[in-house]
Amino acid sequence: MGGEKRFSDLQRMLEQAGWRLVRVRGSHHCFTKPGETLLSIPVHQGKVKPYYVRQVEKICQGD
Repeated sequence: MGGEKRFSDLQRMLEQAGWRLVRVRGSHHCFTKPGETLLSIPVHQGKVKPYYVRQVEKICQGD
């Protein structure tokens, strides 16, 4: 849990939980899942900040 992670690892976690990447605008990668609000993850140099890593982990554990 916790620290900075590669975006590819987070994307894999989200896709396994039923989320789908729908668009990329600048550094923001946007995911959707039926019945959920849009999830936007900023990615810089292939990495995601710890705040967003924790957010994704919480979302994926809730499924």
